[in-house]
Amino acid sequence: MDTAPELTPTDHAESIVNAPGDGAYVLDADRNRVFVNDRLREVTGFDDDVLRAKHPERVVAEGYWSPEAGDRYRAAVERVLAGETADERVQLTTTLGDGSEVTTETRLTPIERDGAVVGAVGVIRDVTDRVERERDLERLNERLERLAGFLSHDLRNPLSVAQGYLAMVRETGETERLEPAEAALSRIEALIDDALVMARDPEDIEIDAEPVDLGDLAADCWASGDFGDPPADAELVVDDPGSVRADPDLLRRAVGNLLENAIDHAGSAPTVRVGVDDRGAYVADDGPGIPADEREAVTEFGVSNDDGTGIGLAIVERVAAAHGWTVALGESPSGGFEARLVGPEPTG
Repeated sequence: MDTAPELTPTDHAESIVNAPGDGAYVLDADRNRVFVNDRLREVTGFDDDVLRAKHPERVVAEGYWSPEAGDRYRAAVERVLAGETADERVQLTTTLGDGSEVTTETRLTPIERDGAVVGAVGVIRDVTDRVERERDLERLNERLERLAGFLSHDLRNPLSVAQGYLAMVRETGETERLEPAEAALSRIEALIDDALVMARDPEDIEIDAEPVDLGDLAADCWASGDFGDPPADAELVVDDPGSVRADPDLLRRAVGNLLENAIDHAGSAPTVRVGVDDRGAYVADDGPGIPADEREAVTEFGVSNDDGTGIGLAIVERVAAAHGWTVALGESPSGGFEARLVGPEPTG
């Protein structure tokens, strides 16, 4: 049986000389790392017992790579060692010696001598920033697509209502029909405000905080009709009066959407309770509630249990994040649904 020529120190030097500034290493035909450069030692913080060992088995065994990452890497390097390809690139997530994580791209190329593949050189580049930018762009594109769908779908109904009543006014001259048209236009304005909140990252939303009385705010939302018209037998109760420090406009969007959610889902003659206690600000109803295994999903953009916009609870979460708060969803004392803003600073 023919034996592949052994790697020499010259092979090592020639293989990595073109990789200044990047981590680099040399594998022999059995996937043992027989050479690593100083940059790789510096960046990873790994001991030579890990660096100068069979790769990727030792890295996976130490927990620096997941088994799935090891499998992908092993398949790529085996193709190089088998002479099937002259260039393989594999992107992996690596846990470094200090516990931090990076995303790297390793370029694998064969080392040949006398027409035989005797090993491979790997050059590692940190692509964490690039991958994060790509993910941010993907998230932005996804958000814009959802917003486009939301605006094109949910603006149509109030827009049609406003146009219909305006046409009737032109025909009949009955100006009282302008009131429902005005209400529809107000609804459009509210939807646009919601869309603007959803279009921005929480850290980019400007907060102009001041003490806000939650009871007064909820009463204004309830009476305004901007977040839906409560049925005549619905009741708003301020259980625990209090104020929190928040941006009044953004908090109004959050509380208004929670009230609308309660009106839409709490059933007939709902009682909706709001208040501020030592666990935050809450809106709770006496409706059927939401099963525990569905609560996390309902804060996602576009998720709705009926024909609603699917944006209400996503708005609440976005407003909370902009303030540095979180949203806790659970069961109300009456067995209905409760949404709680965790983190607001009570002011009295």
